[in-house]
Amino acid sequence: MTKLPSAETAAGRHAELRLSLLQASIYAIVGVQLPFFSIWLSARGLDAFEIAAVLAVQPVIRIGSMLLASRRADRRGDHGALLVGCMAAVAAAYAVMGLSSGFFALLVAGAMVALAQGPLAPLADGVTFGEARRRREAGLPQLHYSWVRGWGSMSILVFLAASGPVASAIAVEDIVWLLTAVGAFACLACMGSLIGFGSSGAREERQSVGRIARPELVALVIVAAALVQSSHSMVNTFGALHWKEQGHSDTFVSFAWVAALATEVVAYLMAARWFGGESKASAFLLVGAIGAVLRWLLMSADPGPYGIFFAQALHGASCAAVQIGPAYLLAELGGKERLAQSQAWLAAAIAGGNSLLTFLSGPLYAQAGERAYLAMAAVAFLGLLLSFAVAHLCAGRHARTEAARNAHAEPEHSRA
Repeated sequence: MTKLPSAETAAGRHAELRLSLLQASIYAIVGVQLPFFSIWLSARGLDAFEIAAVLAVQPVIRIGSMLLASRRADRRGDHGALLVGCMAAVAAAYAVMGLSSGFFALLVAGAMVALAQGPLAPLADGVTFGEARRRREAGLPQLHYSWVRGWGSMSILVFLAASGPVASAIAVEDIVWLLTAVGAFACLACMGSLIGFGSSGAREERQSVGRIARPELVALVIVAAALVQSSHSMVNTFGALHWKEQGHSDTFVSFAWVAALATEVVAYLMAARWFGGESKASAFLLVGAIGAVLRWLLMSADPGPYGIFFAQALHGASCAAVQIGPAYLLAELGGKERLAQSQAWLAAAIAGGNSLLTFLSGPLYAQAGERAYLAMAAVAFLGLLLSFAVAHLCAGRHARTEAARNAHAEPEHSRA
């Protein structure tokens, strides 16, 4: 009688490990891309305006690819096969970029990378939330999204730590081939981690898609989170270049991002078990918005090495918390028919904000230098105001749910 629960528990833990590997695989390439892609573009002869343009086009392309791919995957009930194909295409697109030269050729190649990379996170989240919902409905131990997603950030952290010394040991022009190799490795890891996550019976079940119960709350969550997340555009685009201009080494740049990712990993891994997980979803959004405002105000003061590391340490709040809270909220509000789509809506909004702010960051940085971070602080502050509205509506929703539950239970209690 006790063997079945033990077998189910073991299978659940194995599934959680493979989902963690899946998240780690799709985010590994970010550990090289984040600190050194703009440096590679600069080495190819692009100026600040051209670099901003290449990076600004990518979020626009991601919007279309992630929305189309997530909708198709949700309707078919099979996210894994499409995810593997996209990861393989990322590696191929970076290889094409390595063979390209000149602004327009690199612009097109960069768009190819974004086309393939855009759907990865929503598709992986679709697999993860699908397994979490299945286990909840079957009465199995809970799967914590934040814990699984945390291994994606851990992967970025590991590759960030390794990329500094590796980038210093190879020619700057070869960074793109490092990105290609990491992408190919990640594709193989995705294939292995997805074995066993089938789509049996899901296709027929998901042909009919119901209406969203609270569309205004969904929209508010997405806009608030998108404002805070897109305020990272300045540091993502010009943070590494600015630190290099200050005389810092490649290793310093790498470990400045390691400091950011270390706090992000801690936030993800501790969110469910220590900070309330799903029950505190709106609080995560609030904390993240506050952290972003403080981070950009500090960056605008052009701090020294210790100040840079402290500002980067706020990444756990400004980025991770703003991913955790909305992900939980949208997974619940969107329903099981939109496991990938609801996350893709958020990712698309962030991509649109990133595209606009990344493009604007070129002239802002050229004119104001580090003072341009004040504009990012203003964007994050607007997100903070909307986050308070989300928290208020979520509190009211929770109160109404509890009241309805108590009203439903009261007659049975009276009869007893």
